[in-house]
Amino acid sequence: MRGMLWILISAVASLWIGTAAAEEGPIRLGLIDIYSGPFAFQTSQIKLGFEIALDEANAAGGVNGRKFELVTADMGTSVEKAITEGRRLIFNDHLHYVTVGSHAGAALALGQLIKGRDDVLLLGGLANSKHYTAEVGGPMIGRTNLSTVEMGRILAEHLKSMPEVKRIATIAPDFEFGREFMADFTEALKSTRPDITVVQQQWSKMGNTDFTPQVTALQSAPVDLVVSALVSGDLINFLKAAKGFGLFSAKTRFFNNGLDLTKLSSYRDGLPDGSLAFAWYPFYAIHTPESAKFNDAVEKRSKSYPVGSTLVGYVAGKVLTTAIMKGGSPDTPMAASKALDGLQLASPVGTVSVRGCDNVASYNYYLGVVKRAPEFPDGIGLTDVKAYDPGKYARPCSEILKLRSGS
Repeated sequence: MRGMLWILISAVASLWIGTAAAEEGPIRLGLIDIYSGPFAFQTSQIKLGFEIALDEANAAGGVNGRKFELVTADMGTSVEKAITEGRRLIFNDHLHYVTVGSHAGAALALGQLIKGRDDVLLLGGLANSKHYTAEVGGPMIGRTNLSTVEMGRILAEHLKSMPEVKRIATIAPDFEFGREFMADFTEALKSTRPDITVVQQQWSKMGNTDFTPQVTALQSAPVDLVVSALVSGDLINFLKAAKGFGLFSAKTRFFNNGLDLTKLSSYRDGLPDGSLAFAWYPFYAIHTPESAKFNDAVEKRSKSYPVGSTLVGYVAGKVLTTAIMKGGSPDTPMAASKALDGLQLASPVGTVSVRGCDNVASYNYYLGVVKRAPEFPDGIGLTDVKAYDPGKYARPCSEILKLRSGS
């Protein structure tokens, strides 16, 4: 009997010690992304920005002396691998906070994985599917980037200032982000520029190295503007083929969504002057103390300048750590979720505001014109930069909640 009593006492003591260790140890934040292949630079920049945000939170004391610690996981380009890594981080390593850096499909899959749970808070960084915080959404899901709805509506709005554009063609990656952006953009055109005709749409698999079929197809029907949602290595390969075939001219301009997710110099050989582009962080056009501080932090760590994905990673890390610190209970992610409602914080691009109905962070998003000039980093950048507030183009909370309920 005495032996059984000692066993019970030992078991209770072990459980208490383990719980105490968890409550006193670091606050671990998971970051799942595509750390290998042609998107490695983009995702390394998300990680860099995230790390800067964590360093700032730790310098401020963390939560009751507990510091934040980053845990990364490489999903490659496989949603299945993202699910495997998500399961490991959540169920095996018992992380309460996980962010999906880039892949919209991975964010959707992991959103389904945690649906109904209250012990993990899942954020999307660049992962910007409109379904993620609507149909899949809930109190434990959030996003620190605009969705394809806002992107499409902002571009359609900008085309009001370009009445000469009457015929367009599109090209996008054939996965969640590309399909949704083009659907939302063309839908927005119906009310904003109904006089524009979408002549054709081209699709490409991620990691494509030969865009000859798409470029020759685009040449077959002349348009005023080619709208692209290609990114990183895919965009480089497309521009190379487009230049070789002479796709762009004074009559046919080019637009790209998210040109600054990597350095613009990566596209210098093929990107035509006068091209239009969205950008998350044209830092050379932003002159604020917060921007200067962030630029210095990036230069100190990487010996280079920030890009859009650095900024998105920073905002993701900043929103998450601020919510956890405000919630005051790191081992209770629901406290951080509640703290997201109405959260506001300063950033390199102005105020970041989080909407409580879907935990979406909103901040300035930019559109400019490509120009080669010595005042830009590596001699290429955006001029005529205009800031758009994504919050003005977001779906109302009533629509989000209706979609979430399935009605």
